[in-house]
Amino acid sequence: MNNPKNIALKIILLLSIVVACNTALAQGVDFTAVTSHSAVATGDRFQIEFKVNSKISNFTPPDLSNFRVLSGPNQSTNMSWVNGQTSTSLSYSYILMAIKEGDFTIQPASVVVNGKTYKSNTISIKVGKGIQIQQQQQQNQQSKTQINASEELQIKASVNKTTVYQGEQLVATYKLYTKIGIAGNELIKNAALNGFWSQEIDLGQTQWTEEVIGGYRWHVATIRKIVLFPQRSGNLEIDPIEMRFVTQKRVSGGQSVFEQFFGRVVEEEHILKSKPIKINVLPHPEPKPADFINAVGKLDMKVDVSANEVKANEAINIKIKISGNGNLPLIDKINIDFPKDFEVYDPKITDNTSTTSNGVSGTKEYDYLIIPRYPGNYNINPISFSYFDPATKKYATITSNPLTFKIQKGDGSAANMTYSSGNKEDIKLLGEDIRFIHTNNLIFINPNDNFYGSWKFYLLMILAPLLFILTFIFRNKIRAANSDLALVNSRKANKLAIKLLASAEKSLKENNKNAFYEAVSKALFGYIGNKLNISTSELTQNNIKEKLLAKSVSETTIKELIDTLDLCDMARFAPVPVAEQTVYESAKNSIQKLEKEVVRG
Repeated sequence: MNNPKNIALKIILLLSIVVACNTALAQGVDFTAVTSHSAVATGDRFQIEFKVNSKISNFTPPDLSNFRVLSGPNQSTNMSWVNGQTSTSLSYSYILMAIKEGDFTIQPASVVVNGKTYKSNTISIKVGKGIQIQQQQQQNQQSKTQINASEELQIKASVNKTTVYQGEQLVATYKLYTKIGIAGNELIKNAALNGFWSQEIDLGQTQWTEEVIGGYRWHVATIRKIVLFPQRSGNLEIDPIEMRFVTQKRVSGGQSVFEQFFGRVVEEEHILKSKPIKINVLPHPEPKPADFINAVGKLDMKVDVSANEVKANEAINIKIKISGNGNLPLIDKINIDFPKDFEVYDPKITDNTSTTSNGVSGTKEYDYLIIPRYPGNYNINPISFSYFDPATKKYATITSNPLTFKIQKGDGSAANMTYSSGNKEDIKLLGEDIRFIHTNNLIFINPNDNFYGSWKFYLLMILAPLLFILTFIFRNKIRAANSDLALVNSRKANKLAIKLLASAEKSLKENNKNAFYEAVSKALFGYIGNKLNISTSELTQNNIKEKLLAKSVSETTIKELIDTLDLCDMARFAPVPVAEQTVYESAKNSIQKLEKEVVRG
């Protein structure tokens, strides 16, 4: 029987949830304008700020010609994750100077959110008498601060090679060149890597150097470096990376004696793009070896066996370790011809690679667990695989020695079996010719109570064909389900994502940021690719959005997923601080919501 207090608490909790949900649904786009001072004198400085609580696609400022713009627009972004919901707030601020007396109204600014235009409120400023300001000085000053970004600030993208074979690694480097000070930066659009599998190089703390180009001295910093593996042949293109920078520069002139003598600092905003890079990807030469596993690079192999002589039903571990430099994370599984009397489990695959400017190197290990069920002498043919070496433009084959095993009779029940010709079926039972005397109580059975001819016998005769038909139908359904590879991958998507997120959580506890971001990225894109049957080369945000809309996934969930992907990209690629726990929780909640809505849709 329910306790009345518990029922009351449940009702209060339910009402709280309903109120919270209604409040969240009622919350719309809030776009406001505020000022630090509503009454100033000529020569005074004040600030105006436009705040919006949503992600926007366009910001149009008001007419500020009645004032002198000293700085702005200065943009700041605040992204938070509360109770599974992503909230983003943006602000655009200006530092203005009053230059003439009077009552002025700053008209609304406008933003575009999800295709709809929103306007802020107006701001009234009363300007009294102060120091005299000349308009011409403002115009001259503004003309001095209009700087061509390409002359003083650039992003350059380069690769170490423009012609590669499919699966051959190349390194893309993005460098920032500047002659002026940088106060802030923001990643706007990451480089699209359609057709490539990428691995980020950890650059650590930003290091600045100097280069003299065209007689001018530039400050240079590498802002991103990635190893790319082309997944298909043909002409591929690395799209530009786009970033926003706020720069500081000291210009001459000003109102105070100090500014007139030393100058003043002016902040400016620049939107920079790198140039796209075209890559010519050559296909693997024909004919390909039968044991080619899509491995490209310079590789080696080592095979270790835990034991060559064991008893039946005892386990043996066979470890195959592929090492070297190349596309280790992308190679396929090696085919091994095991004896039919061995029970073989799927291998445990372990990647232990590192990414440097020389590419991806390390090891990939396949750990097979096999259990011989019957005694005898067994052989496994030499294990081999072929890889393509871009340096020699030829295939190379690595082959191990043959593996031999001597399996003895097992303990326990195996003592009553004999093995004859190496076949599972050739097993004979011994010790059946002597019947021992029973000393316990005897139970007599009436010979007339036979199963044959009884009602149980006829019931079984009727049910047997029905059970056979049901078994046949069930078997066909299982075969049909397993034959649909896309459906199988969709069912396994959540399990694989949970496994990768667990690995990410472990890396987070170990403070291994590089491994953490790699695992989270694999979990997100791996889940989406398997769930929606999208190949790695087609995992773009637009394609993901279209596929999810086709699955009747809500726009709110899609937006949260895209925000999570952007947040993950910012954490991996942009030189801005992002909390790892926020990235982890965002990815976990996005996968949970998609798992429910994709199945429902």
